[in-house]
Amino acid sequence: MDRHQLIALLAGGGSAYAMCRDALHDGADFTIANGAMPANHFARIYDRRKRHCQERGIATLGFRQGIERLQNARDHAVRLGWVKITNPDYHFQLFLTEDLSAVIACIGVDQAHQVRRDDGPN
Repeated sequence: MDRHQLIALLAGGGSAYAMCRDALHDGADFTIANGAMPANHFARIYDRRKRHCQERGIATLGFRQGIERLQNARDHAVRLGWVKITNPDYHFQLFLTEDLSAVIACIGVDQAHQVRRDDGPN
């Protein structure tokens, strides 16, 4: 898949799609993984990741809609892709049809969030 094909597949879909599309247009790196898994497999995993982000106050884009779209796709084979940008520092997780003809979901996660842990008294 080339950059222009992916940009075209990200038309519409909401703010995560738009931000990812703009990043690709500006030259962001992207990867499409080989192999596929059932959409409902990813729906379960990313539902847990959504809760993790909410508990830690990590900003996200399109998570709820993305999980709904994966649940609706049920057992259809899905390939993963990702786009990483640094300004702002976001990671976009893409879920594509196995034949790469459509984007099922696009989820953005803020990477600038720093998890702080209590190391005890100084």
